[in-house]
Amino acid sequence: MSDLIQLRKTLFTEHHRALVILSGDSDWQSQQIDSLYKNHETVFWVASTLSKNEVKEPVCIPDVFTRHDFECIESKRLPYYLGQEISGAIIDVKQGLSADTLGIVSGMIQSGGLLILLTPSINEWSELHNPENSRFLNTPLNLSDAKNAFTKHLILSWKESNIVWLEQDVSQAASNFTHSNDNTFSHQTLPTEDQTHALKAIHSVAFGHRKRPLIITADRGRGKSSALGIAAVDCLLDGKQHIVITASRLDQTKAAFKHAIEVLKTLNTQDKSLQIELINNKPGLVAFKYNNELKTIEFIAPDHLILNPTAADILLVDEAAHLPTPLLTDLLMRHHRLVFSTTQQGYEGSGRGFELRFKKQLDIHTPDWKTCHLKQPIRWAKNDPLEHAINHALLLDANFADIDESEIFDTITPLDLSFKKVDINELLNNRAMLESLFGLLVQAHYQTSPNDLQQLLNAPNIHVLVACIEQAGKMHIIGAVLCIEEGKLNPGQARAHGHLVPQLLTKNYAQDDFMLLSTWRIMRIAVHPAYQRNGIGQHLLQEVEKLATLASVDYLSSSFGATEELLPFWFEQHFWPLHVGVKRDKASGSHNLVVAKPLTAMARQALALIQSHFQEQFPHLLLESLPYLPATQVWQIINTFRFKKRNIGLDKVLINYQNNSRPYESISGKIWEWSLQSAHTIRGASISEQAIWCDKVLKKESWQTVAHQHHLSGRKGVEEALKKMIAHWVPKKITNHQNPKFGKPTKHF
Repeated sequence: MSDLIQLRKTLFTEHHRALVILSGDSDWQSQQIDSLYKNHETVFWVASTLSKNEVKEPVCIPDVFTRHDFECIESKRLPYYLGQEISGAIIDVKQGLSADTLGIVSGMIQSGGLLILLTPSINEWSELHNPENSRFLNTPLNLSDAKNAFTKHLILSWKESNIVWLEQDVSQAASNFTHSNDNTFSHQTLPTEDQTHALKAIHSVAFGHRKRPLIITADRGRGKSSALGIAAVDCLLDGKQHIVITASRLDQTKAAFKHAIEVLKTLNTQDKSLQIELINNKPGLVAFKYNNELKTIEFIAPDHLILNPTAADILLVDEAAHLPTPLLTDLLMRHHRLVFSTTQQGYEGSGRGFELRFKKQLDIHTPDWKTCHLKQPIRWAKNDPLEHAINHALLLDANFADIDESEIFDTITPLDLSFKKVDINELLNNRAMLESLFGLLVQAHYQTSPNDLQQLLNAPNIHVLVACIEQAGKMHIIGAVLCIEEGKLNPGQARAHGHLVPQLLTKNYAQDDFMLLSTWRIMRIAVHPAYQRNGIGQHLLQEVEKLATLASVDYLSSSFGATEELLPFWFEQHFWPLHVGVKRDKASGSHNLVVAKPLTAMARQALALIQSHFQEQFPHLLLESLPYLPATQVWQIINTFRFKKRNIGLDKVLINYQNNSRPYESISGKIWEWSLQSAHTIRGASISEQAIWCDKVLKKESWQTVAHQHHLSGRKGVEEALKKMIAHWVPKKITNHQNPKFGKPTKHF
């Protein structure tokens, strides 16, 4: 007990935090934390949700710990507390331990604080069933089926880290913990040197050239949100009038508004002649008078900003990675002075989306954008033991393999590649391979989070295949694919846990006995950036197909956020589109698409029936449920459809419309029918032309709406655009169904 109290005193002096593991029984653990925290300190007891009598309830604090004043927080609700600072957190691993929980809660702990894990003995812990594994266990798998490789990985990682590990009945003192000799940290007045650079960059956005947005990135605890608040006041005092801060939730901007108020109060105290009069200080709004002018900092929700673009002098977007890329792009197009701030490490689930997707949009729309990175921590000193221990265990600092680009081949053939099915034990015993693989997955997918590492190591029904290449006598992982087993379910049983594709397709299009078929769902596919566009992804899918065929799997499948770049990849590998989600993914802003490829005759028959149902329903979805599905994706999907017959006579309808012998309203149904059968032709048009045709002919939007969306002069302008397209298409289609200029006939899978 006294050891941990002394440890906290030392940590306060050093402005550090630490990870403490207490391995023993509950009574002993309770004694160790007795008197560790004062009544005024906030300490979270973080617990999973377990099923009790078929009613899910948060696990309560065990009786032996109830005399301590801890606040019980359900692990899945931790994201709602982001931005809050706490004195410490306690997790009883017997109640469940998730990778994301470790990442999130560690970032909330103040200097001098402890993250305490309560575990049984090391040997018992390494074999303990983790309740958090239940989220990725498909029916009928249960906790006893899950592996414990993630726990073993944590134990191995933390034996190499600077942590405090106390075991009951083992003579071990907290003095084994290595203290810092660097006492340079001080509670200096903000801004820090890093923040000063950020303030200057924000000032340039506010007063410099338009359309040069700034991107501020930082790991947690570096003061990026506080920099926004300080910069807002700085810009207002220098002449700006109205600054807007936005984020996915108001509470994410709490730090920015807090530091804005602190700066105003400090300035008032230091220099009374400034005459700063605070008018309003409430959540989401700060208003003050300066030189007899009203100055405001205001929170406005991002969706409201899209519908009603603000006339604010500058727009500050906090935690930008939490917003979908299309929404960020809309903000970018509607506002000319923007700052996007985001956490770089993506343990909240969507951090990488900003890196992977939005920066491409910046390059397209505002190529003069700037960037600023904050390295210096402000809530704790550098070389913080807790931060290092968590980063090391969760591979938050993992990178994919360094490749000598001078030795990269212009073309890659299967003979250049070595394909290997990786065993989880191999990853557990080869940290370099695990880091390389996980780093590759992180850079390739916007939603990869530490929980994916836990699933990778613990799921009993996951298959990992890697593509390697030899360089300088060393094998490098340059591609990887992760598959999970689904299907083989009894048709009559209640809704099963997991089995995403079989249950989704059965619910929407398939017969009940479709659930009997087995599938490997491809969860992730990634290729090293230096080797992309060399067919490696195609080779990986071919190898997966071989393995699945040997395992007597009925079909391959996948579900992913659809983009114009991804769809051709899957369709060229003869995967059929079978379902489009009507709700857009919160992280990507894209509609999820389900694709599948049959491997057996039975699966081919079942999937063909599903495809037929989807083909019939898809045009109606465009009218009712998919108004924002991009036109390019619409035509890519329709181009895969199979029609029993093609009515070439429909071309005459287009001619009649083009030469003004028939009005649009009298033949719109026939033009719609022609469009469904001629996607290959329409895809040859420009992107803007595809969108005009899709919006008017398929989505049946009004003439006024189409004209407004595409900057055309009313109905006349839209009709001129439609007839101009017809002039390119129809003459060549009268005698030859294929249009050599605009595209190839539909491929039949």
